[in-house]
Amino acid sequence: MKTELPPAADDPRHFPVSYDIAADAFCFAPIDASTLLAPFLDARMGDAWTRKTAGPTPVPGASPGPAPAWLFHSAFCCSTLLARALHAPDAVVALKEPHALTDLATLSLAPDAGARARLEARTGDACRLLARAWAPGGRVLVKPTNAVNRLIPRLLRAAPGSRGVLLHGSLEDFLYSCLKKLPGAEEPLRWMVRYLLPGTQLQQALGVDPTHPFNPVESSVLVWHAQMERYAGALAADAEDRLRSLDMAQLLDDPRATVAAVARWLCLDGVFADGEAAFAARVDAVFTRNSKDVGLRYGPDARAIEREALRERLGPIVASALEWSSRAVAPHTRMPRERKALAPG
Repeated sequence: MKTELPPAADDPRHFPVSYDIAADAFCFAPIDASTLLAPFLDARMGDAWTRKTAGPTPVPGASPGPAPAWLFHSAFCCSTLLARALHAPDAVVALKEPHALTDLATLSLAPDAGARARLEARTGDACRLLARAWAPGGRVLVKPTNAVNRLIPRLLRAAPGSRGVLLHGSLEDFLYSCLKKLPGAEEPLRWMVRYLLPGTQLQQALGVDPTHPFNPVESSVLVWHAQMERYAGALAADAEDRLRSLDMAQLLDDPRATVAAVARWLCLDGVFADGEAAFAARVDAVFTRNSKDVGLRYGPDARAIEREALRERLGPIVASALEWSSRAVAPHTRMPRERKALAPG
């Protein structure tokens, strides 16, 4: 693999696109603000993904900047909408699901001690690289993919002073979101199980193999409960009071006030730089569009119509899944004792 040092280690536009586990090297590509409009910072980045080259590890020269802000999420809970509403370049730049962190989640599954030692060092490197500001005094919001929830305490240790939000929806909402995406969601759900279930109290109690080909209902229920256990562990370990949880329902009920509350908790003051009216207009525009395809309108009315149609089509399956969950899975799940809910804006 070709190895090159990014021309300017402090320049966030020389972006760590991925982490090559076998080579122990971050892979970089030049990007600009338009690249950040991609739904996620993975293969959907386009040219940046195909042009990446490996850099030396650890990366020399990159100086620590302001701590990143974290938006952790349980998937299918409007995290992309929230990230887009907080994206106010270059004062606040939102990085949606950078693949380098997913690669580190993969590394964390390796059983050998050498991999665990590398994980500690590379997590620090990744935090330092992703947190580089795009403008003087700027901040960066990082929204990892939900597989990275297994690394929440490690990421907080690697980025002292950083704050995070734990966004989540209900199990019922998660089931509807997963089942409506079938058959395409079946393999991604099994992938989530393989990342989130290992090492949990839930796995130990159920005695299940995370690599088992679970059906979509089983995968959805296991993933949601495993994530609640990951959140419970992160909240219990949050002695410095750096985390707040946020229910998707609160976000959808009052987007303006909730996005503002998130911004204030995460100290992302730059989102208000153009004034309250501009902030409100940006939030309104984001929450009336499809999160993955901004060319499509999808506001509260469309969301309500779709929800009723899904209840009619999938309601019996979801009801059966909830009954099975309450009987066979929930009793074995460590749920958060104190959610540290984000105060309304």
